[in-house]
Amino acid sequence: MKYDLHAHSYYSDGDLSPQELVALAVEKEITHLALTDHDTVVGIDQATAASNEAGIELIPGVEFSCSWRGQLLHVLGLNIEAQHDAIKQGEQTNKQLRLKRAEAMHEDFIKHGIDLRDEVAALVSSQGVPTRPHFAQALINKELVKNKNQAFKRYLVRGKPGFIPMEWPELDTIAQWITASGGVAVLAHPMRYKFTRTKLIRLIHDMQDCGINALEVTTPVTLPQQSKMLAELCIEFDLLASTGSDFHSPAQPWAKLGSATPLAAELQPVWSAF
Repeated sequence: MKYDLHAHSYYSDGDLSPQELVALAVEKEITHLALTDHDTVVGIDQATAASNEAGIELIPGVEFSCSWRGQLLHVLGLNIEAQHDAIKQGEQTNKQLRLKRAEAMHEDFIKHGIDLRDEVAALVSSQGVPTRPHFAQALINKELVKNKNQAFKRYLVRGKPGFIPMEWPELDTIAQWITASGGVAVLAHPMRYKFTRTKLIRLIHDMQDCGINALEVTTPVTLPQQSKMLAELCIEFDLLASTGSDFHSPAQPWAKLGSATPLAAELQPVWSAF
């Protein structure tokens, strides 16, 4: 079996439709795929129908943004009941926060003589939510920058045009949304936050207090020594281990679908709790 439990469609900041994502999973010989769009589950039904036809297992999921001690975190909800009231509440809460931020970003760009409304609208699916990568791509399309790295250096970051801070729900709120729906909550890409081991352990204690008991141990960009450290933390704190590519686009070779290193045999995989 081959698992990829972190992937995005064009309903958040991915490039592919749910059906195209499933087709690519088949091509990559993935047997179990999770669709985990940012703050929305609108693509789950389409992905499930496509996976049933393709003969692979679709794990319904979501990736919620939240705040922990002033730090932005991403938490995956895996094997959720997508239509559960708690998930719908979370979806609507974070969607409204994103829409409010997007409008403020547009207004800030206009103050700097840049109008991105049409470009962003064309990039966001009709049922999707605007994200910072959409704005970055819009800047590329307007030929204001050459690539997304440049977009996030000249714009969209603190002190630059288009940066609007967010006040996300707290970690325990996100945990409640996921666990109430019967899902398993997983801290996504732990190494991206650049925490020390001590701070990461502090986060793990707070996670466990609110019902988050899993770490994403392997991704395509997680170094072997980092995955080893995360695996040790899983064993030390009795955490489940997850794996995923954080796939967004075939144009991003560093995050190819299905390219995360398999979990070590001594770890308890997150799917054992599904």
